[in-house]
Amino acid sequence: MKTLSTFLLMALAGLLLGNATVHAQSDDEEALKKSLLERVDAIDKLKLSGKVGENNVGLLEQRGPMNPDETKLMNAENKDRRALYTLLAKRLNVTMTVVGQGRAEEVRKKSAAGVWLQDRTGNWYQQK
Repeated sequence: MKTLSTFLLMALAGLLLGNATVHAQSDDEEALKKSLLERVDAIDKLKLSGKVGENNVGLLEQRGPMNPDETKLMNAENKDRRALYTLLAKRLNVTMTVVGQGRAEEVRKKSAAGVWLQDRTGNWYQQK
């Protein structure tokens, strides 16, 4: 009986800890999405200026000269994107690269004219 009680207690602890992990990931995901949304206008401005482009793994890449604040903005965006892609990859049981490539494909379909994009093979072009 003691073994069964210990087993049930361990199973319950596992469920509770697993649930806490899911909630923590969900909270992290929401915080990342919020940060990304707060930067949308500034990132769009950078992309339209031609200073950054969207590469084929879902990250921003420098395409022209940038001041330190612009570089800091790009780096913060990429840091959050990587973190979000990692969370999504774990949930979907795929690699972060697969998530980023999927995001890059969506970005290529929706980007404004003039934005620098990288195709699947690594070639850069400006959206028409």
